Formats: sequence, structure tokens, C-alpha cells
Amino acid sequence: MSSAVGLSSQIDSAHRSFATRIADLGVAASLDSNARPSPGDLCLARVTRLGQHRHIELVTGRRAQLNVDDTVILAFGNRYATDQYEALVPPTLDSCHLVAAGGIASMAVTRHVDMKPPTVIQPLGILRDANGAVLNLSRWGWPGVGAPMSASSPPHMVVVAGASMNAGKTTLCANVIRTLRKCGLNVAALKLTGTGSGGDLWKYLDAGAIEAMDFGNVGLASTAGMEVPALDAAIGRLCAAVSPRADIIVAELADGILQRETSQLLQSSNLRARIGSLLFAGSDPLGTMAGVELLGRWGLDVSAVSGLLVTSPLAVREFSSHCNTPVIFDDDADPQAIAAHLFAPAIAQPVKKHAAQR
Repeated sequence: MSSAVGLSSQIDSAHRSFATRIADLGVAASLDSNARPSPGDLCLARVTRLGQHRHIELVTGRRAQLNVDDTVILAFGNRYATDQYEALVPPTLDSCHLVAAGGIASMAVTRHVDMKPPTVIQPLGILRDANGAVLNLSRWGWPGVGAPMSASSPPHMVVVAGASMNAGKTTLCANVIRTLRKCGLNVAALKLTGTGSGGDLWKYLDAGAIEAMDFGNVGLASTAGMEVPALDAAIGRLCAAVSPRADIIVAELADGILQRETSQLLQSSNLRARIGSLLFAGSDPLGTMAGVELLGRWGLDVSAVSGLLVTSPLAVREFSSHCNTPVIFDDDADPQAIAAHLFAPAIAQPVKKHAAQR
């Protein structure tokens, strides 16, 4: 284990990734090169070969270009991304990979055919504090499950799920946020699962969300491989954090509904009881229809569909000829009118409250 001498300057000169944003690196006192990494552990690493990821997203959101021999501060985590990498936290600090631009260190085990080999990193060690405790993101996550909801009803939650990665879920979230803002509502946005990155959070804020948070705010680098009780606790903390200011919450589940954690959350978890409206993003007519039917078998009614499906009027007509579920944000619809219809109970009470406050 290295001493604290020079560690501060090493940290200061390294690219600090977005995934590590909640950590206080001022408590770092040593670098352990023999530790066994766990999800959420913070490490200092050196880039040894550039691959797919040639930039890293900093805590500020800026994308910094990477070069061989650059040092980076990352968080270990698993990754599940059908369009990119499947990756697992390695058992040692041997050479591994940067598997997400947000700053996830892991060992890639499979990759999509369109992805280049991952950027290779050499972990220099896991950060420890003066007492020898490993610096893990969970140290700075909010403890417990957050304060219980107040006696008044909690905000209506619009949950957005999808057929797959890149099916248009985040765009759908942004469209819903923008529409609800036009209805006079304070909208909070949550990314409930996925891999640490700021991109989706910026999109929520740009669409008008008054607050945007993800699992990283409660001490998680990624949610891949987690069990439902731990995910439920994280979701509970996030909901408790944004509820006081929000009239309505828009929450996105990463990847597709067949992904392990997403599937389990939708079938058996506390999240089910929080869902006020469920929207589904699909890429094509058949996949969208199959998603609606599968969710129905799980006892979940889909309020409306959207996603990449709506980029093709012909695909929308094809879907609508076989399924009665409304399509929103397509060329033929008034999104504000449809959203007002879908979320009428959620919209009415806050608007009355705002009018009374005026």
C-alpha cells in the first residue's frame, strides 16, 4: 500500500469521472494496489491503450480527450449494455477496461459487433482513507431509505420503460417533461437504473425538469447485477429526495424490459406500487406490441407508447392497426392534449394548488 505522499497531487492531476462526483476525495490518504475491487470502489488508473472510449465525462459534464498514460479516477462497476458492452467487476487489480465514458472500470466479457475493443486501463490502486477504509461511493449515498412520504399523496410517477437500449426512452422522458411543464407542473426526473453518466440528466434538465437525479446520487456506480431489495431502497431514497418540490415525477428504467433488473423491478418490487402511469418506448411495431403484451401479462397496463416507433408514420399506422394502446409524440397527435388526458388526475390537483397559491 502506497503512502499519502504525493497522492493528493496525483488525484489533482487525474481526470475525475462523472461517476465519482459525489465522493469527497479530500479524505483519500493511500492507494492500495493489492485490494480486491467491489462495485462502487474508487480507483486511480492509467490509460494504457485507447479503444472505443477516447473521451471521459468529467464531473462537470465536459468530455475530456484521453491519451495513453493519462490518469483517471474511476468507480468499479458492472455493465449491461446490449448495444455496447457486457462487463463485470474483475477479481483483481490487473489490467482491465474503461467500459463507459461516465467513468466505469470493469472487465468487458462481450461486446456488440459495432463496438471497438474497449479502452484498456491499468488500475494503480484503490483509494483508502486515513483509517484504511476503502473509498466506496456508498459512503456518500444518502443513508436509509429517505424520509417517509408526507400524509398528502406522493407525486404521481410516470415510469418510462422500453424494448431495448436506444429505443428512445430518454427522448420520450424529455418530451413528457416538456409537455408537463407546459401544463404548469413542477417535474422532477429520475434515472432509476443504468450505468453512471450525465448525458440523460442533462437532457432532463434541458427539457425543464426542476431537478434531475440518478442512482449515482445514492452511492451507486451502476445498477447491473444488483438485487431488488437494494434497488428498491435506492429508488425509495431518490423518490423521497425529489418529492417535496415535485408535482409529478418522470422516471426512466434503463435497457429493455427483458434485462434482469428491469424485469424484476417491474414484476416484483416496491416500484410497482409507485407507478402512476407506465409508458413504453419501442423501436418497431412488432417489438412495441410484444412489449405492451408482456407488460400486460405482468399485470401492468401501458398508458401509451412512443420511442423510435414514432419516427416512422408508417410504423405507427402498422402498430395502431393491431394494438389499441395510444401512441404519443407522433406527427398526427397533439402531445399536450394526449398527455393531459393520460395524466389528468395527476395534473388537476397540482394546477388547483398552484392557482390557490396565486
